[in-house]
Amino acid sequence: MLVPVITVQAQDKWTFKDKEHQRDSAQNEIWLSSDRPGAGTGSEIIDLYHLQWETGFEAAHYPGIHSLLLPTTLFRFGVHERVEMRMEFTGTMNVNDHPDTDPTSPDEHFYSPSRLWVGSKIKLWDMNAGSKNWRGVPRTSLMVNLGLPVSSFQAQWAPISGAIDLLCEHEVLEWFSIGYDLGVYWVDWAPTPDVFAALSLNFEATDRLGLFVESYNGFDPDATDISTPGKTYTHCDINLDFGITYAVHPRVQLDIYSGFNLYNDEPVFSGPKNNVLLGLGVTWLIYNPKRLIHHLKK
Repeated sequence: MLVPVITVQAQDKWTFKDKEHQRDSAQNEIWLSSDRPGAGTGSEIIDLYHLQWETGFEAAHYPGIHSLLLPTTLFRFGVHERVEMRMEFTGTMNVNDHPDTDPTSPDEHFYSPSRLWVGSKIKLWDMNAGSKNWRGVPRTSLMVNLGLPVSSFQAQWAPISGAIDLLCEHEVLEWFSIGYDLGVYWVDWAPTPDVFAALSLNFEATDRLGLFVESYNGFDPDATDISTPGKTYTHCDINLDFGITYAVHPRVQLDIYSGFNLYNDEPVFSGPKNNVLLGLGVTWLIYNPKRLIHHLKK
């Protein structure tokens, strides 16, 4: 995603970065690194002691179902120069136009909460930062999350779930980068995890404006065929989205994006569908709690 750089000067004045300069911590530069929007996650780590909040809405239409992704809440906190802690939660409100077509969702209106995901992102290496720049080597991070139940149904069906993601970003040019993610997800530590893969093309049009195109895909090797009890199959879900990000302030970034489903082989709604979505959100960086505490003590 777009990662604008802001230089903090005397008296807490700020400017957006000059695109001619590379990141250099000695120059007091702060990177607004957002994991929004889309399903892929960036490889950047929140700076030490920085706290960031990312939230947004998403409206989607599937065959017979309209859904509204209620405000996503993602908190990121830098605990080390190479480690951030994360906590994320969201939920979806669905309106089922044809409840009889999907036996798993018989109600016309139903709310689906997500799990409470807690974990960390660890930077493995970054050869693109500093005075020596190695654009041929992608910036790489490892993200580990634990999904905790928030409802009695989740606690009974699968008390614990987990996820491990390898996040890479290759800075091809000053204004163009390629991101690719690969992850595995377990439900109640099942022997066969689900697989997630994403590929994103990111363009930094200006120091404030970014453009992106992203494909995110899920694969479940032992999905349950709800139309045939006891039967399993390999489920494939392929999606594409695109949008823009805009930094209205060095600590605030807005985003808007749209997308659609390219393929879904679920038996009830199989094949290419006119599944579309529209999302918008905001990233707010509370850039240094220690500095805020220092100002409050004055």
